[in-house]
Amino acid sequence: MLRRLELIWRSFGTGLFLAIIGVGGSLMAMTIFPLIALLSRDRERRRLRIQWVLHMSFKLYCRAIHLMKVADVRVVGAERLRDLKGAMIVANHPSLLDVVMIMAAVPNVQCVVKGGLWKNPFFRLTVEGAGYIRNDLEPEDLVRSCIEALRAGNNLIVFPEGTRTVRGRPMKLHRGFANIALLAEADLQMIRISVEPPLLHKGNPWWRVPETRTEFCMQVCDRLDIKRFMGYRFRSQSSRRLVGFIEEFYAENPNHGCTGTGAETPDRFGPEAGGLVA
Repeated sequence: MLRRLELIWRSFGTGLFLAIIGVGGSLMAMTIFPLIALLSRDRERRRLRIQWVLHMSFKLYCRAIHLMKVADVRVVGAERLRDLKGAMIVANHPSLLDVVMIMAAVPNVQCVVKGGLWKNPFFRLTVEGAGYIRNDLEPEDLVRSCIEALRAGNNLIVFPEGTRTVRGRPMKLHRGFANIALLAEADLQMIRISVEPPLLHKGNPWWRVPETRTEFCMQVCDRLDIKRFMGYRFRSQSSRRLVGFIEEFYAENPNHGCTGTGAETPDRFGPEAGGLVA
């Protein structure tokens, strides 16, 4: 009986926390962020303040998920992120919680988000104020915006598959993220995320929770020096080497993702953009 009640609670709690993202984001977009914009005329200061609010909000969010026993959330090697600056954060993407965990661990991050958010007057203030990059830019403009963000010292979250990871399948990475890292001469902070047992993965409804409580674990791995891949005559060679290295890195743990239900379709419009959408 207790096990059944726990299952019902975790199913309810999963839906509740998904709703909190939408409702909480809307409330902050209507209250806190307009206030920050009003008090911060300097664009850079406004960006940093909005990013800090999002960082603290997601940190509290992950803590609440853990305390309310909806799921366990664990970060290994968080000390490696303390002085992170101007790095590309590369991660596999097994669940909907991945970007939340990364943003909860790193205060100064940017990411590529859906361009439709710029059409909403409230969310536009959030994504534009935080310095996020819209994914409906022309490929050349998107690449340039990512390079500029990295060169300015911002950290950029990238999911190089362009869609959620599927357990047991080799990762197929778009090459665009590698070209951006090489052009920006930005180191790559490698992150491996595991979700055991699977939850919030692609093709599975949120209310279908596993029999035992899920643990979301984010392992902060080594930082990859981009100069290791810059000695080749052509950038295409460097890019292939870098992509191959990262594919091998994730292949070390074949269960890095979650069980899928069918063919996955990239969330980004092509390999030139690198599958960057968070």
